[in-house]
Amino acid sequence: MYPSKVLELQMHKNGFSMEVGQTKVDGPFGTVSEDVFQYEVAVLVGAGIGVTPFASILKSIWYKFWNANHNLKTQTIYFYWIYRETGAFAWFSDLLVSLEQEMEELGKVGFLNYRLFLTRWDGNFAGHAALSFDKATDILTGLKQKTSFGRPMWDNEFSTIATTHPKSAVGVFLCGPQTLAKSLCKCCHQYSSLDPRKVQFYFNNENF
Repeated sequence: MYPSKVLELQMHKNGFSMEVGQTKVDGPFGTVSEDVFQYEVAVLVGAGIGVTPFASILKSIWYKFWNANHNLKTQTIYFYWIYRETGAFAWFSDLLVSLEQEMEELGKVGFLNYRLFLTRWDGNFAGHAALSFDKATDILTGLKQKTSFGRPMWDNEFSTIATTHPKSAVGVFLCGPQTLAKSLCKCCHQYSSLDPRKVQFYFNNENF
């Protein structure tokens, strides 16, 4: 007998009642990405479509951060997105613009630090971007943080984070290619202090 028929028979039994309740879903997240919530400082790196799992995490962290019922350990997020085409940003822009505006209104600008890197562009676009650099918002994203051209200089990024958070446990999360994973893993070892009481970087690789 089909499950639907079993349900139909049950519904016709005397005394059967059905109440509509509430269902809450926290996610969707991968198993590695759930660990983001365990660090005071989190570094999220998405390459291309690898940004997808981090979209849900950014929204969830933000809501947890402002919800008094949640004891969220994460206090600072560094978010990096590396992408090849300008069109890739369209579906993700609304979320970042919203987060940017909300943080300014609440006086918490330092909670989310993000960097966007475009790795493929033509000369005309680059020239137009250079001429528009002094504008309040980025011509590509509409965000106040300007898009960078090229790839991140990870040594500089890790050095800055280590200096800013000298005694923190920093979780580094990647959803991207293996070559990038090797670079980030190397930086985690290089910029972790020999003193366990000082800054430590922990690398986590997300499969997507």
